[in-house]
Amino acid sequence: MIFYRVIRRLFLILAAPMFRFRVAGRELVPRRGPAVVVAPHRSWLDPACVGAAIERPIRFLIVDRMYHKPWARWFYRAMRSIPVQKGGATSRAALRQALACLRRGEMVGIFPEGRVVSEWSLGGLHAGAAMLAVRSGSPVVPVGIEGSADAWPHGRPYPGPAPVSVRIGSALKPPEQTGKDAVAMLTDSIEQALREL
Repeated sequence: MIFYRVIRRLFLILAAPMFRFRVAGRELVPRRGPAVVVAPHRSWLDPACVGAAIERPIRFLIVDRMYHKPWARWFYRAMRSIPVQKGGATSRAALRQALACLRRGEMVGIFPEGRVVSEWSLGGLHAGAAMLAVRSGSPVVPVGIEGSADAWPHGRPYPGPAPVSVRIGSALKPPEQTGKDAVAMLTDSIEQALREL
């Protein structure tokens, strides 16, 4: 993933002066093996912040409407992101692709709210992240982001200077049992961890 690493490095070079970018908790990220990375979604800047904070490449699930412009389609494919269409078999296909990535020992990134939401409320979390963790036995790495909504508010066409910091929490182990109850239990744990971060 050479392209991914180049983009990550460029963002870090730009983020240092523009956002006074800080990261805490890098040592809590599993050094190898699969993991599901989750974060709240307050700004279009969030994927770049999470990717910059974690040294290992992350395969982000991104809503497919982001692929509509040719340059965006090329960029996100080069970043090896996974397009998600809302609902039905197409959404399940994206989850199957993400599950295959985890089984190969890769990291998958999900914003479990599914969209950019208010900075003051986590909103309802979708169960996809927990389902992937339960089915694959992968740990969940919760990530908190502070300041991204100030640097790039939803609706503004470009980011501006503002302090941004990322805090990585301890990995959550999925329950030993499987099924809907296990997914619901882990979803609750993810929400609690994100609130604390």
